[in-house]
Amino acid sequence: MITGTIKNKIDKIWTDIWAGGITNPITVIEQLTYLMFIRSLDEQELEREGFENLTGEKRKKIFPQSATGQSMRWSKFKNNDSRDIYDVISLRVFPAIKKLKNGQLPDFDKDGNLIPIVDTENGSEEDNTAFARYMEDAIFLIPTPQVLQKIITGLDDLYEHDLSGLDMQGDLYEYMLGKLATAGQNGQFRTPKHIREMMVELLKPTPDDSICDIKTPRLIRFNFSSADFAV
Repeated sequence: MITGTIKNKIDKIWTDIWAGGITNPITVIEQLTYLMFIRSLDEQELEREGFENLTGEKRKKIFPQSATGQSMRWSKFKNNDSRDIYDVISLRVFPAIKKLKNGQLPDFDKDGNLIPIVDTENGSEEDNTAFARYMEDAIFLIPTPQVLQKIITGLDDLYEHDLSGLDMQGDLYEYMLGKLATAGQNGQFRTPKHIREMMVELLKPTPDDSICDIKTPRLIRFNFSSADFAV
C-alpha cells in the first residue's frame, strides 16, 4: 500500500523532472522506469555477490569486471559529482542496457566504444533479443546533470528508507499512472485497475501482444511486480 510519505517523495521527484522541462507524464514515467531498472541491476549484482561471499559459489556477473564496467553500477556512481553521474549514465549505462545480452551488460574499450557481447550457445534467442527490441528506440531525455542528480537522490532515498524489502513496484506504477488522469497534464485517462485485470484474465496476453482500447485509442501498458525487472 502506497503511504502518504511515499506519495510525497514520488511527487517531489516528479516535480523535479517537470522543473527540468519534461512535462509529458508518459515521458516522465518512461525516464523513471529506465533509472529504476538501472538501479535494480545493481541490486541484483549485490545479491549475487552476497551469495558468493556466503557460499563460495561463483555466480554470473551482470556488470563487466573492468573499472569502466564497475563504474556503471548505481552504488558506485550515485554519490559522485552531478556531471560525472550524467556522463556515466548517458555515455555508458544507457547505451549498455540497450545491448544487454544473456543477462550481462557489455563493456567499453579504452576509447569509450561499446564492445558487443558475443552470442553463446547457452543464450536463447528470446533472451538475446527481447530486451534489446524493446529498448532499441529508447532515448535518454533527462536534460541536465543537476536534474538527474536530484532524481537519483530521490529514488535512492525512496528505495532505501521506504521500500526496502517490499515488493511495491506495481503499486509505484499504479500511483504514477494515476497522474495521467490529472487535469491539465495530458488529457488521457487510464483504464481502471479491475477492468485491466479482467482483460488480462480473459485474453491472457504474452509479452509480444498489444491490446487496443477502442474507446480511447491508445495502447494499454500492463503493470508488473519487481520480479519482471529480473535479468
